[in-house]
Amino acid sequence: MVECSPMGIHDREYARTGSSFGRGMGQKKPMTISTWLILFCVGIFVIDGFVNGLLSQWLYLSTDKAIWGVHYWRFIGFQFLHASPMHLIFNMIGIYFFGPLVEQYLGRKRFLAFYLLCGVFGAVLYLVLNLGGYIVLDVMNLDVNVPGLLFNDTRTPLVGASAGVFGILLAGAFLAPNVRVLVFFFLPMQLSTMAYFLVGMALFTVVFGGNNAGGEAAHLGGAAAGWFFIRNPRHLTGFFDFLGKADPTSKHFAWRDRPASQKEVDRILDKIHNKGLQSLSSKEKKQLHDASRDRREGS
Repeated sequence: MVECSPMGIHDREYARTGSSFGRGMGQKKPMTISTWLILFCVGIFVIDGFVNGLLSQWLYLSTDKAIWGVHYWRFIGFQFLHASPMHLIFNMIGIYFFGPLVEQYLGRKRFLAFYLLCGVFGAVLYLVLNLGGYIVLDVMNLDVNVPGLLFNDTRTPLVGASAGVFGILLAGAFLAPNVRVLVFFFLPMQLSTMAYFLVGMALFTVVFGGNNAGGEAAHLGGAAAGWFFIRNPRHLTGFFDFLGKADPTSKHFAWRDRPASQKEVDRILDKIHNKGLQSLSSKEKKQLHDASRDRREGS
């Protein structure tokens, strides 16, 4: 099994100052999406143990299932499966410490879209490289080792949340590059340094065919998506809207009557990031305040 496996990360200082996970117990505030993701992953792992892996069989991703079998739900489902308790724990640590930072910036709806899309892009890169290896080895019958391609069996399952976690890390490196973290629980490092170091390790593993190269390929896909979407959050807005009125998070419901367009809010947030809060006009401050108020009411 290919684990879309994580890294050991820990940041107690950030957890005290920036994380909203678990905050406000007893208060009338909705749980964060980061909290829900952790609960879903843990719940599915526990339930899957009781049903003898039935959920894993239905949700895992592989080239055979996703391409030959056209099981497209697996692009989402595999992100909530884990191969072992340690695999689960490390991924949940990543969401716990860094998810709230990105969620605060993007908002609940767009953060969920961001996280799932990072996982989907991780799956796509894995499938492309695995399909390339299959074509070279089995279709073209070439006995050559092409760096970067995955030559593992196309039936090999891919599971794990860490394509999404890698996306969160790259987003966090953009939003708070100087936050200090403890890599593998003991090595102090800036968040941006850690994120790009881990991406470099993943790239090295994929190119040279190291252990768990398939999982590392998914990490790279998730990291690339995270790098792009945190800089272009407007592309996240319509992720759920293709479901139309059947989806309660779509623009037909809670987000229907927002006073400022999402594109305008994105522009204001980008202006704050580049020039600081003092650069906003009175009108822009009011638009951001109104959008923030409506988001809280519609969450």
